[in-house]
Amino acid sequence: MLDNRNKQLRKKQPSTSNKNTLTLDRWRFYLMWSVVLLCFLALVGRAFYVQIINKDFLQNKANANILRTEKVKAMRGVIYDRHGVPLAISTPVMKVVIDPRDYFDAKKQFEEISAELVKDPNNRKLKRQLPDKNLNLDELADAVGIDRADLKKKMNDRPRSRYLVLQKEIPPQQADLIAKREFQGVYTEKNYKRYYPQPQPNAQIIGLTNSEGIGIEGLEMQMNSALAGNDGEQQIVRDKKGNRFKDPEVIKEVEAGENITLSIDSRLQYIMYRELTAAGVANNARSATAIAVDVKTGEILAMASWPSYNPNDKKSLNNKDAMRNRGAVDSFEPGSTMKPLTIAMALESGKYMPNSVVNTSPGSMRVGNHTIRDTHNYGALTLGGIIQKSSNVGVAKLALSLPYATLPTFYKRVGFGQRSAVKFPGESGGLILPPSKWNVSEVATMAYGYGLNATVLQMADAYAMLANKGLKMPLSLYKLEQPPKGEQLIDAKIADQVLLMMETATLPGGTATRATIPGYRVAGKTGTAHKLRADRKGYSQSDYRALFAGVAPVSDPQLAMVVVVENPKGSYYGGTVSAPVFARVMQESLRLMNVPLDKPLDAPKIQ
Repeated sequence: MLDNRNKQLRKKQPSTSNKNTLTLDRWRFYLMWSVVLLCFLALVGRAFYVQIINKDFLQNKANANILRTEKVKAMRGVIYDRHGVPLAISTPVMKVVIDPRDYFDAKKQFEEISAELVKDPNNRKLKRQLPDKNLNLDELADAVGIDRADLKKKMNDRPRSRYLVLQKEIPPQQADLIAKREFQGVYTEKNYKRYYPQPQPNAQIIGLTNSEGIGIEGLEMQMNSALAGNDGEQQIVRDKKGNRFKDPEVIKEVEAGENITLSIDSRLQYIMYRELTAAGVANNARSATAIAVDVKTGEILAMASWPSYNPNDKKSLNNKDAMRNRGAVDSFEPGSTMKPLTIAMALESGKYMPNSVVNTSPGSMRVGNHTIRDTHNYGALTLGGIIQKSSNVGVAKLALSLPYATLPTFYKRVGFGQRSAVKFPGESGGLILPPSKWNVSEVATMAYGYGLNATVLQMADAYAMLANKGLKMPLSLYKLEQPPKGEQLIDAKIADQVLLMMETATLPGGTATRATIPGYRVAGKTGTAHKLRADRKGYSQSDYRALFAGVAPVSDPQLAMVVVVENPKGSYYGGTVSAPVFARVMQESLRLMNVPLDKPLDAPKIQ
């Protein structure tokens, strides 16, 4: 009984452990939710940091793995002649490229799956995982046109590379055939190749581009920024394996290069080059150069030199001598072609008139330490007679009768000793000696074209000025919409007087009878200059420079032309070597330009 009572009393007595358990459970509940809340806040904070604060950094890291920015080449501008004939064009070519890393990853996957299929040939799942692209490098080499062993060596040398050029320039049709064969990791890029339809006649003016499409010679280099345009950009998306997606996203549009129209007439250019080539070969010369200028506008209609080169043929680029534009780059002593300018200087001085007489007897004169000679004793000559007979003594006496600074200052005013308005790449400014050298000997020799250096461009510029009534138009290699404003360098009356004197040189008794053209009056001046020896110690007695500079037609001059033949063998006189070239080129040029005749045609001789 007692025991039962005690048990009942113990049951009624309150327990302290129940209260402790409830408190503990409540504390655990709060702790658990606090941890959950903190984790939630941490996740939210991390998400905020990733998506808002550090978004750009992570986006860039992701883009770096899957995006590639590639340039899209701009099409280079076309160079036209004055009549719209293309002289330099860009044609599409394709570059074939392989991704070696993609290729080797696919090949490894193929080999591993193939090994598994040997054990389980009926495993369809493995078969579906096999790469479906062509992995045959021999076939790829044959399709691209490269050596098989060379391709494998390049691939093995750069197994982790993402970009290996297989062929730079192949026709689009061939690139399409390669693409259809679906070689693993192979794709094509569009590029442009420069092509010159009339290479040799125009090469030294237009120049050429390198394999990257950048101008490195001639006008291609001078006008590179305008011709090149602006490349575009596109984004290439790759998957996790590095494979390219087909449709790139354009992020910068391509801006094609500017088209340029030259002042050159390709018909005249071809004729000039043809005749220079014929003269050079016939006279076994070192080179032949000519320039024709429209005297009314200053536009250069033709500018050629032989020998030339073919910019379409990379093998011809080894001849650096043939690549020079001699008309602009080479300077030389122009000889007797300077005499009309010396006469113009004498007339401008007011001391002389066209009918003034100069005594050239006995055909020689002593100046300083050397003797100036004529080929004959011409006796008393008028100013026109000095040009007709090409008297060295006559022009030397004219120059020495005036203050020594008069002649070199006149030459500099006309444009010698400075680059022309063309500013052709590498163009020479020639040379006029400084005033400290203007002594009796130098001035006397300068009067007949020695002791100074000039370019064919400068000579053509000066003769065009004389033909244009003393009004100098700045030379241009680009077609002009309207004539520029010229500069009146000498009085128009004096220019006309000198022009008529030059006409006598092409008439019977003159030095340039072979420069005449049926139906046209021609004015001009020959030059036969001794060349400096290689050691620069005096002049060679076997190397000459044959020159002719002239204008036609005299009644209304349209063209001025200068022809220079270097080192002709056999006959070496300007009147027999260069004057006939002038006549043939000028005759064809006047015909193509529809210039009216200004004198009667000679009646045919009756047999």
